[in-house]
Amino acid sequence: MSRSWRLRTTAGQKDGPKAARSGVRGAQQDTGENAQVVQAVGQIGGLTLLSRIAGLGRDMVIGSVFGAGLATDAFFVAFRIPNLLRRLVGEGATDAAFVPVLTRYLARRSRAASRMIRAFFGTGLGLLLVLTGLGICFAAPLTRLFAPGFTDDKLLLTIDLTRVMFVYLFCVGAAALAMGVLHALRHFTAPAFAPVLFNAAVIVSVLGLSAHMAEPVMSLAYGVVLGGVCQLLWQLPALVRHGVSLRLSWQPRHPALRRMGRLLVPLVFGTGIFQLNQIISTLLASLLADGSVSCLWYASRLFEFPVGIFVVALSTAVLPGLATHAGQRDWAGMQESLGFALRLVNVVTLPAAVGLAVLATPMTAVLFFRGAFSAQDVVATATTLQALALGLWAVAATRQVTACLYALGDTRTPVWGGVVALAVKIGASLVLMGGISLPAETHWLAQGIAALSGLLSMQNWGVVGLAAATSLAALANLVFQAVCLSRRFPAFPWRPWAVSLLWSGIASVGMLIVLWWFVGQVDWLDPAASRLSRLGSLGGAVLIGLGSFAVLVWPGGKAELRALLGILPQRLLGLLPQFLQPRQ
Repeated sequence: MSRSWRLRTTAGQKDGPKAARSGVRGAQQDTGENAQVVQAVGQIGGLTLLSRIAGLGRDMVIGSVFGAGLATDAFFVAFRIPNLLRRLVGEGATDAAFVPVLTRYLARRSRAASRMIRAFFGTGLGLLLVLTGLGICFAAPLTRLFAPGFTDDKLLLTIDLTRVMFVYLFCVGAAALAMGVLHALRHFTAPAFAPVLFNAAVIVSVLGLSAHMAEPVMSLAYGVVLGGVCQLLWQLPALVRHGVSLRLSWQPRHPALRRMGRLLVPLVFGTGIFQLNQIISTLLASLLADGSVSCLWYASRLFEFPVGIFVVALSTAVLPGLATHAGQRDWAGMQESLGFALRLVNVVTLPAAVGLAVLATPMTAVLFFRGAFSAQDVVATATTLQALALGLWAVAATRQVTACLYALGDTRTPVWGGVVALAVKIGASLVLMGGISLPAETHWLAQGIAALSGLLSMQNWGVVGLAAATSLAALANLVFQAVCLSRRFPAFPWRPWAVSLLWSGIASVGMLIVLWWFVGQVDWLDPAASRLSRLGSLGGAVLIGLGSFAVLVWPGGKAELRALLGILPQRLLGLLPQFLQPRQ
């Protein structure tokens, strides 16, 4: 066993004989632990931001080469199928189930931990191999289930892409297993940087192979597989440096694995509800015109970018205060912390939602309007993004309410909130997406959905209706969780929150008027305009929007703006020095 492994194991012991003899040394260890956590947060945050930028660049390349049509619809559906399994049992779920178990083993003795890791890798890779084989064999029925509206050449192409994509499931699943071990050993930089390599591999594959293949979109699938391989290989040296043996052991009955299974089941259930929401959006979009799945994908990516930067940073900043108050049973302090967090949500997400809605066409044009991505694709994606933007405030507020429930030890309410949101999403989608006309040979599931939509349809908004249904579902989730939480806090400070909402709403309306005028002065779909001129106009619009909102909200939102100046720039810009440090 290497020295680095022994050092990691010793650091994880909390009540060893040396610690018992020296309270001062224990305090020093606690201080060092806190410093490690702060450094890890900075490293992960900076690398996550880099990964999101790389992902946006990947989507720009995909849009430029393939546009938004039959081929991209087929790819995004094929990518969604194995990606569902990856998100259910990989990444965060693997961390939440595996890290606590391995940490206990590390605190006891390294030899038992080593055996446990071999069983974890061996059993996990064995299960991934079985899932991959089943996915390849049953790609056709899976594709018909996930995209019942696809027929003929589109269906066949999606099936071929799905078979290739299941190879990616094995690679990225193995990478998720390695990530769990590294996180337990408190090594975060290699797993956090791995998605950057994934995005780079996709870009290189598309640019290098698409022009030389009979079916160009297959280069995208091969790039995804290559990206999964890169994610795995990138983490192997870090495992070796920490003394982890790469030998495998098939032990499905290992006590640690059974304990992990019991932890994983509720996590998979909770994650599955959210992922099912995404699957339903893709399924329903497959019943609409060619390009609908792609427009929904591109719009969702643009919507998730500010969510990932601002909303997650805000949640991360306020969560420690909520947890501290809950641990001390300081309910008044917890109410105040939650109220302040929701007031910050008002100041951040209301103008962000207005900005996304008004600048939807400019942003889509700047990022995607080139190559195969036509002006019609820009308009379709932008209108879908506008419908998604309606739910941004609800998504951000729900994150704060959910964090408060978790701090109180309530994990059931968020799950039931997800169930409510799913029901609203399905119902609203059938009402808003409009009537569907399908060929007679279409899958029976598609025919059933089309018949139901014909009975319930009140608007014919197509993919925009699906996006609007997503926003309504987010609002329903917020209302459900907020009502449940209000029973815990009957004296919630509603008045300050309402005043903040009023000021932010008035300022957002003023910003909307100013932005609407500015955006109308530019022809964003002019094919003769240069990318640089569009980018400059978009940057000017963003600055004008931010400035007008700040001026209008200042009289009633001084405290919130000052808090943002202290929280968000520190959380976002302060990540850069951590990122520039040499990787350990």
